[in-house]
Amino acid sequence: MKAFKIISIIFIGILFANCDRMEDNYKGYLNDVQTYSPTVTNLKAVTGLKEATLSWKNPQGNIAVKNVITFQDSTIVLDSMVETYKLTNLEIKGYQISVYTMDKFKNYSVPATISIFPNGE
Repeated sequence: MKAFKIISIIFIGILFANCDRMEDNYKGYLNDVQTYSPTVTNLKAVTGLKEATLSWKNPQGNIAVKNVITFQDSTIVLDSMVETYKLTNLEIKGYQISVYTMDKFKNYSVPATISIFPNGE
């Protein structure tokens, strides 16, 4: 029984001695942390006769440099950070529209998405 206690104490001592190196498993990943472009918020749409006016709030800071709008098979890259855009000549059907930000390395943010249905004649 005395030998079991001694072996247990030695084992626990070895276990705690190795715990200080546990961060070695992830230290290499901390050096190359990628910063993604922040996302837009409060995406809203006002639909009209075969058109829709989109509005949103851009993120704070200077990481994002452009806005990107996608719907159907179309992609619109805006050369600056704007907070409104008007889509025209839309068909009378449902659209799912996504608005992204893009950083200087062309990384996209998580999209803000909204569904619209433009009015007819």
